[in-house]
Amino acid sequence: MQPMQGIRIIDVTTNASGPMATGILADQGADVIRFETVGAGDPARHVGGVRGGLSAYFAQMNRNKRSMAVDLKNPALRPALYKIIESADVFVQNSRPGALDRAGYGFDDLKRINPDLIYVSISGFGASGPAAGQRVYDPVIQSVSGFAAAQGVGGEPQLMKTIASDKVAALTASQAIAAALFARARGAVGGHHVELSMLDASLAFLWPEVFWNDSFVGSEGFTPKPLIASFYELFPTKDGHITLIIVGDGEFAGVCSVLGLEHLLQDPRFTSLTLRFANYAQMLGEIKAATARFTTDDVIAKLLKADVPCAKVNRLDEVAGDPRVQHGGSVIEYDHPVGGRMQQARAAAVFDGERLGVRLPAPSLGEHTEELLKSVGCTDAEIAAWREAGVIG
Repeated sequence: MQPMQGIRIIDVTTNASGPMATGILADQGADVIRFETVGAGDPARHVGGVRGGLSAYFAQMNRNKRSMAVDLKNPALRPALYKIIESADVFVQNSRPGALDRAGYGFDDLKRINPDLIYVSISGFGASGPAAGQRVYDPVIQSVSGFAAAQGVGGEPQLMKTIASDKVAALTASQAIAAALFARARGAVGGHHVELSMLDASLAFLWPEVFWNDSFVGSEGFTPKPLIASFYELFPTKDGHITLIIVGDGEFAGVCSVLGLEHLLQDPRFTSLTLRFANYAQMLGEIKAATARFTTDDVIAKLLKADVPCAKVNRLDEVAGDPRVQHGGSVIEYDHPVGGRMQQARAAAVFDGERLGVRLPAPSLGEHTEELLKSVGCTDAEIAAWREAGVIG
């Protein structure tokens, strides 16, 4: 089952938030057509590990898509591209506010040629306000939204070592697109402009637990509580690290039994959940000293037998081989015509027991330009002239 089959999306985005959003829908069957800048393409094509000219970063987010290399600023192409946009259900862009309006591809422009089009704008801080025009990358949003502060609870702020704000915006955008398509299917009339910012998406993602001490206005009747992040820890072993979580009394008893810390069960600092949380630092010190006496496999086996939530901390090169990852078929392999044999995370959602695969490898820049222009009636002569003029690639 490909739930988005029959939906056409025009993707005029770059880097991560937009391409990842449309990539989720492409994996689910949507026909996603990328409009990339002629001669340059998405900067993500040149980020990270590369083989044969293919970036693994780009390949993950842009499989199952087609690519056109076009100059959106050149009015000669506009009639042809408008015809392609006429056939689309969704148009997604993450340019700086106003940039596509000046090129003739703003919401009002495209609504005139496709009244039912769902137009999606992704930005850093929104389309208006003091930072609307600011150049933005993920660390900027992490810093403003609270991501960095949350990672450094009890110490110096730390950036998450992943493009968290980009990815949260992408997940939010893909869900918003699905919601807009659902509303249209239920009879909502006319084109719709869906706007979201990386900042808003990050705040919504963080708020439930990171901001629980900021959710009640005024201090009357409220006692702040430590954040969940305060209790996230890794524990050393003889040959690596593990994580374990202690919430209930049974889990605490299991940890004490496995690690030879039975005396802590009578320690007045740890006899209840409330007391353990109040004296968490001291409890962690006891546990860390104990886990360091075990090998990883030994202590994990014993903790699992005691029904304690725990896991070995995998190195990056161990993740794909983890039995739980392999059982889920969570990492897939296929051959890319440029990059060769690749492994990637598969689409996460499984529909009716069917895991979604790769219909099309990530495209070369402009690979489908001619095919798509011909599909809307452009002649060989027109295409040749545009290519000679550098308007398409």
